[in-house]
Amino acid sequence: MKNNRFSSLVWLLIMISLLILVISGCGGKNDTAIELEKFMEAYNENSSYKYSGTILVAKGDEILLNEGYGIANYEKNIPNRPDNVFAIGSITKSFTAVAIMQLQEKGFLNVNDPISKYIDGLDRGDDITIHHLLTHTSGLDREGRFLGRQEVLLEENINLINKRMMLFEPGEDYSYSNAGYIVLAAIIEKVSGESYNDYIHANIFTHLSMDNTRGGIDDTYAENQSIGYNIMSNDARPQSIYNFSCIIGSGNIYSTVEDLYKYDRGLKYDKLLKKESIEKASSPHWGDLSNGYGYGWIISEKYDRKRLSHGGAIGGGGYNSFIIRYPDDDYVLIFLSNNSDVTALMVVSETMEAIVFGEEYIFPQKIETAELDSGILQQYAGDYKFEEGFTISVFYKNDKLYATADDGNLYQLLPVNETCFYYEGHPCTKVEFELADEENVVALKVWSSTRYYEGNKTHEF
Repeated sequence: MKNNRFSSLVWLLIMISLLILVISGCGGKNDTAIELEKFMEAYNENSSYKYSGTILVAKGDEILLNEGYGIANYEKNIPNRPDNVFAIGSITKSFTAVAIMQLQEKGFLNVNDPISKYIDGLDRGDDITIHHLLTHTSGLDREGRFLGRQEVLLEENINLINKRMMLFEPGEDYSYSNAGYIVLAAIIEKVSGESYNDYIHANIFTHLSMDNTRGGIDDTYAENQSIGYNIMSNDARPQSIYNFSCIIGSGNIYSTVEDLYKYDRGLKYDKLLKKESIEKASSPHWGDLSNGYGYGWIISEKYDRKRLSHGGAIGGGGYNSFIIRYPDDDYVLIFLSNNSDVTALMVVSETMEAIVFGEEYIFPQKIETAELDSGILQQYAGDYKFEEGFTISVFYKNDKLYATADDGNLYQLLPVNETCFYYEGHPCTKVEFELADEENVVALKVWSSTRYYEGNKTHEF
């Protein structure tokens, strides 16, 4: 009897211990999630180019990071939150491509059809196919009508596109074209009998419960929308409010990181399209797997993995966006920013890709500068040429060292020791000068976030 009681007590203790382990395991964050959080905290604390917006990173159905950073509305001092709405710019194109593929699955069109079958009066309409429009191989000019504050009818945009010169014969080259996706929106309206916005709302947004996503036309802000800014170091200037009717199909959608994650899951689980259509949209139709374009997706390889991505920018509107999907690894990284300066978005997105795959990167930290003699600084002045085709010029002025690249931007180099420096305001970019001996500088090594470059000194100042 005593043995039975003892055995029962042992089993009870074991079950309690297991329960505690399960509960603690469910509530804890994995190492990747912790590293993502630490990186963002350090980056925004130490960088002059702080990230403003929202970020969601997920591995399959597990969300690793879902946070807002910076300010959504400076006038009201409202912070960015994960459910805030942003203009997503050209990420819209993947939604347009989904709509086209849905209509093909229903038998209403075929991507090999000439666009003259659906759109009247467009020059070369017999030669340009829907496939050409989807893959930016139509030869149409980049733009239709530029962003403005007046509503533009789709027919007006088509007429304007018709007046532009063809860049090349359809199918013979690649040139990114917003105008092509505006024509696709017109085809969707013609075939479905609905407006573009009504169609994608009913067949994509509602289907995936993307409740904070809409196709924008008017120039009003939603209640939970982040206002677009041009954020300087000590200033944030609100950008113009645009009417998006002129970029329907190419860049007129507003969304949140959480809704775009639902979109990613919808594509993963074939909730919007059949597997064959998903495969066709995510395969390169121009270029190759290392650098190509599918249907609404840029196709590339990174870290030896297939990568689908697309960025978006509302010029003058203060919005930038980026979505990165690794379908084989089931990772998605989503970035929505209300800052017209894209510097922080590019550094943060590139670094987070490295973090999720365990690759090396420069961790942002406070720079403790060293005092160096002018003679040491002056010996580094000169031009450094890199195999990638660019040149960095380093020069000495007023007891300080500066660097400028082909883009013309000027950066002060902050010394941490005699050979190692950081770009001022850029804690993820460091350089190191290589010396053949105490007097001869021969090379410049550059680490920028996850990238490494090495250039040889070709000229002294």
